[in-house]
Order: sequence, then C-alpha cells, then structure tokens
Amino acid sequence: MVVTVSAEYTLAMASLHASLQAIRMIANAGIVPPHDVDGSLEGVTQTLEHLPEELSVKLQPILDQQFAAIKMAAALNWNEE
Repeated sequence: MVVTVSAEYTLAMASLHASLQAIRMIANAGIVPPHDVDGSLEGVTQTLEHLPEELSVKLQPILDQQFAAIKMAAALNWNEE
C-alpha cells in the first residue's frame, strides 16, 4: 500500500523533526538551563495544539516520550558553572 501525503505535511514533519533534534542536541550538550529547554518544548506543544484531533491523538504519545527524554537530558547535563 502506498500512502501519499501533501508537500505541506512532509515539510511540517521535517520541520518538527529538525526542531526536536536541535533541542535534543542542545540539551545533550548541557549548554542551556533546563527551563530554557522546557520553554522551547512548550512552544512546540502550543503550535501542535492546532492539529486535528485524530492526528494529535497519534502524535502526542510519541512526542510525550521524546519530550521526557529531552527534559531528562537537559536536567542531567546542565552545569551552571
């Protein structure tokens, strides 16, 4: 079965992936405090609140898991010194 998606959907998913990867890299490097990582993830969440419910229901569990891992990395790697 072949699934065809719109160019807009493809671009949006690529943008989401790139954003989360950038936040993950920053958290892993420990170069920003955890509250800044939380703010970035909150911005992603606010944007995704406008998704149709059927898509949101599918994406949210995946994002919750990714967000938790990113937040944990930020907390473990941040060093105020």
